[in-house]
Amino acid sequence: MDVREKIFVIFGADFPSHRQIIENIKKRILIAKTKSLDTLTFYSREIDIEDLKEKIFTASFSQSRIIIFKDFCDLPSAVRDFLFTNLSKILHTNYVIFETDKDSAQLRKNRALASDKLFSLILNKASLFRTNPAGKEVSIEDFIFSTRREDLVSSLYVLEKLFEKGSKDEVLGPQIIGILVQKFSRLKNSSDKDRCFKHLWEADRAIKEKGLSSRVILEALLVKLFNKF
Repeated sequence: MDVREKIFVIFGADFPSHRQIIENIKKRILIAKTKSLDTLTFYSREIDIEDLKEKIFTASFSQSRIIIFKDFCDLPSAVRDFLFTNLSKILHTNYVIFETDKDSAQLRKNRALASDKLFSLILNKASLFRTNPAGKEVSIEDFIFSTRREDLVSSLYVLEKLFEKGSKDEVLGPQIIGILVQKFSRLKNSSDKDRCFKHLWEADRAIKEKGLSSRVILEALLVKLFNKF
């Protein structure tokens, strides 16, 4: 099981961005799902271990869910042990999101966290998302970096932020298309390359000839390009 596809960690104090990232994670998951996702949210300091076990194991395993742990650094040791011991069973039908307002570099320097089995696992193997510090804006370079990692959630998040900055459709749209063309032109598998270039061409025509919203078209394009489910 690829932990990066099932566990997500969100760092930073920009909470509106936390919400955007969670919505993008849901988009990524729902690529392969026909049903809506249930969500369970736990606040780490308030978790009752028996309540946690009941909600996780008595709920139906026929439908995927997202389980969110707020302020995960405050998870009690008994909860951490339970999650680590039962992680494979939990991830069989669930996706897990760990949130914190702390910086990732700060957490990695914390010896107590680094030595914990659960924290060590998620910090080293999960998909990590860092919200920007106050006053720092995203850039095209952030988008390029996220696409190089083939990280759909981060790419969608950066794209949204770029449009929120007031970037004009007629400028940003072709720029993003150009970046994606350059990336996927390096594919060695000819059938994968043909599939990606078909999506790129259709998106380019939709923006330039049909005058459709660059933001909407590009969001749909990213989902198609990174669809590995």
